[in-house]
Amino acid sequence: MVAKKDSANKLAGLVRSLNLIPYLHQHPNSTPMEIARDLGQTHEEVMEDLRRLQFSGRSKVAGELIDLAADWTGITIIDDQGLNTALRMTPTEANALLLTLESLETMPALVNHGAVTSAAAKIRAVMSSAGVDDVVHPNEEGHAGVLALALTQRRQVEVTYYSASSDTTTTRVVSPLSFFHRDGNTYLSAVENGTQKSFRLDRVRHAELLDSPSEGSAQDFDDADPFGFSGRNVAQLRIRSEATWLADYWQIELGNSNATDCTDGGTDSWVDARMPYGSEEWLVRFCLSQADRLELVSPVKLREEVARRGKDGQGAYA
Repeated sequence: MVAKKDSANKLAGLVRSLNLIPYLHQHPNSTPMEIARDLGQTHEEVMEDLRRLQFSGRSKVAGELIDLAADWTGITIIDDQGLNTALRMTPTEANALLLTLESLETMPALVNHGAVTSAAAKIRAVMSSAGVDDVVHPNEEGHAGVLALALTQRRQVEVTYYSASSDTTTTRVVSPLSFFHRDGNTYLSAVENGTQKSFRLDRVRHAELLDSPSEGSAQDFDDADPFGFSGRNVAQLRIRSEATWLADYWQIELGNSNATDCTDGGTDSWVDARMPYGSEEWLVRFCLSQADRLELVSPVKLREEVARRGKDGQGAYA
């Protein structure tokens, strides 16, 4: 007998519906819209799952069917047929969920760290065999917890921060806007002296909550442009064709390719490129560190600064 193509979808829908009952017992006053928000579904999907429940049971006999009343104001469970706990996960499902939770444990500022730690501990406790931690998870949230509290209470925070662009450690007063995660790192988007900036959490050396109210709001944060590159200056570059891999690691937009004659009679292949930047000092340092792979075309002032520092560096070895 050939199984129907949608059998997997039907099974997933049934499991989702049955798990709604223990959820509703824990959240008796939730509306369909609130349920959809909490479970990452649409309002229509929640209502479809509830309708499926009304036709579920051990048989078609009255008294052996799940009975509930649902409308836009809320859901009332009349008879749950004993399904008052969540369905047991399979070992595969438990391992997949544990991997996700362990990943979230390394990003305490983005989630409710206590809830994640508690859920992961419960799953580990019922696993048949112990695993080996690939990372050491801190027992306390540290600086991330202070920053998360400042964001929740809309208060300013004083941070001691190491800046890789200037290779300096400074103390700043910032107003947190939001947390975001990019390329394996967690960042804090915050306002400092009226300017929106991004701070890597692993470079925060100290954080202290202040009594002063926060400036700005989460509405000032753009998920599509978390670093604020769209409003920054843009540098024009020329990158050697064999070094275009730089675009995989930095915010570089590659353009047209062109060839340049060399003094030995051959040709060099270059690719035009654009790169947004926030700090002029950082751009100069970046171009110097990649001097064998790229050239800065504009801004002219910074191109001249790169050339000057390059000559000074060569002179130091003369």
